[in-house]
Amino acid sequence: MKLNNKGFTVVELLASFVLTMIIVVFLFEIVLELKNVYINETVRTEVINKNAVVASSINNVFENQYFKGINCSSETSCKVPISNNVEGAATLYNIPINVDKDTKTVTIDKQKIVYPEKTQLTNVKLSVNPSEDNNIFKISYDIESTDLNKPIKFNLIYSYKG
Repeated sequence: MKLNNKGFTVVELLASFVLTMIIVVFLFEIVLELKNVYINETVRTEVINKNAVVASSINNVFENQYFKGINCSSETSCKVPISNNVEGAATLYNIPINVDKDTKTVTIDKQKIVYPEKTQLTNVKLSVNPSEDNNIFKISYDIESTDLNKPIKFNLIYSYKG
């Protein structure tokens, strides 16, 4: 009787299965790492875009209006008194600048900039440092998240004559 030897042995099948599983595990680890990088960069990009909107909005307040200084009542809240374009004129209205850590919102006048869900605003500080030549308005805070590798720091310094 003649035997038919055209198939694979159990050892050959087992070896090919083990090699295939090793390759699949490495590919799975790469996919998981790429997913984490994608999430990190997505949150980072969104936070950087929000920071740009905050900086632009504050810059618009200072450039487009005649303001008579900045009054900060706390480390999270300031008001910018706006008058008409005449020096010494009465204040027409105040533009509020607020940072709310609980709602993760920066409010500039009527515009609200809300940071992503999983983020936290920490080390919030709004301050005015008056001097003889130039006054300095500073807004700074850190944005932290479990999806970020490290916190993103936001610092805006605006110099104006007062």
